[in-house]
Amino acid sequence: MKTCRWGFVVMAAMAVSGAADGAEVMTVTLVGGGRVTAPLLRRNDDGVVLDLGFEVLHIPAKRVLDVSSDTAEASRSDDRQHDIFRTGRLEAREVPELVKRFGEAVVMIRNPGGLGTGFLISRDGHLVTNYHVVENNTRLQVTLFRKTEKGFEKQEFRRVKIIALQPLRDLAILKLDPDEIKGSLPEPVVINDRDDLRVGDLVFAIGNPAGLERSVTQGIVSSTTRTIDQVRLIQTDAAINPGNSGGPIFNARGEVVAVACAGAAIFDGLAFGIPANELVDFLVHRDTYPYDESQPQNGVTYLPPPRHDGDTVHGAKAPAP
Repeated sequence: MKTCRWGFVVMAAMAVSGAADGAEVMTVTLVGGGRVTAPLLRRNDDGVVLDLGFEVLHIPAKRVLDVSSDTAEASRSDDRQHDIFRTGRLEAREVPELVKRFGEAVVMIRNPGGLGTGFLISRDGHLVTNYHVVENNTRLQVTLFRKTEKGFEKQEFRRVKIIALQPLRDLAILKLDPDEIKGSLPEPVVINDRDDLRVGDLVFAIGNPAGLERSVTQGIVSSTTRTIDQVRLIQTDAAINPGNSGGPIFNARGEVVAVACAGAAIFDGLAFGIPANELVDFLVHRDTYPYDESQPQNGVTYLPPPRHDGDTVHGAKAPAP
């Protein structure tokens, strides 16, 4: 009886060894930036199973950021330049490392009535922010925070040009005046163009809530298909407050996956962002939404969405269809 039991164990070990010999070696990137490289035994909705030689490792799906082969990793381009912006797939890193790399690309935008956040998308000084941050304003001021040996120093830009506005998607493109730029600008952000964000993914935001400069908040994706006023938004529990508007929301790779646009003032854990694919579409077709200095209100008018039964129009109840 004992011989049979040990024979079964030996046969099982040989089976696992054989599976490992034929398995492709994969690199699993964990949420937070850690990596494990080993033969892949199984991958499904529950997670991945790797053969470490001396034991089998099961990694839950919620902890897996990416699974890739060495050949795919080597052939994959880090980023791609698209005119005034770049997209790409970056390597996962710890949040402090990503903040250090892209934090200087986040700026404060002031108008006569308040402030918001924006972020650099090109080394020529192109910025992205929310439409409502610049709405009805022609005079804007951008504050850039530069890292020095003594800490961060502010650089003010007062001749900021509005390039394009998209009121329906609440997006705007600005540009700094080249004559005001001293030296080179910080590294611009990389935008995620794969639309692969999942519920539960780690995200973090950098912005200026209530004027508190360069604040970093972290959370997870609560929903990728939230619809408000017929506009699809990303919902997250990362803290988003007035002043964060127009700032970037990053994934665990440091790619911009959304543009912060709203936070719930009366509920904790409710914040929203405009998906990155909407941003990319706006950047590619920005010539469709040019800002006309002779018509500061942009001259673009969108019809209101169809109203539901029971909605009011100018104080009167809308007629039933």
